Amino acid sequence: MLSPTLPPALRARLSPVVRAIAEAEVAEELGRDHLDDVPLLPETASVLEHRLLGMPKHFAAGMVALTLLFDRSTRATDGASFTQLSLAKRRKALARIRALPLGPLKNFTTFYDKMAPFIFWSALEEHHLLHVVLGEGVE
Repeated sequence: MLSPTLPPALRARLSPVVRAIAEAEVAEELGRDHLDDVPLLPETASVLEHRLLGMPKHFAAGMVALTLLFDRSTRATDGASFTQLSLAKRRKALARIRALPLGPLKNFTTFYDKMAPFIFWSALEEHHLLHVVLGEGVE
């Protein structure tokens, strides 16, 4: 297994990308264009990154490389790296990748599409904050 501890320079490059992807995935899950009042986003991104780095070494290395490549790839289509895009543009960039036929990039988004919302909803439930996002009364 790849240790959840990466060299500081690589971790400093990876963490903001995972955070930006997690935010876009949660926004997509909630159908929102803003996340101002949504709790636990940093925690969601942190757990997501830990899960990514906890994969078997060959999977983790590939996912880290694809994640960093994806951040740079939006420069060609959107004029800026993924982390620099607005939330709406990040959602669109991920939708473009989801629409691709089979391939590594489609598999890349499948991981984030499934894991980010799962981690987010689990964290909300664990912290008894589902009502904040769902707009229901306190349990």
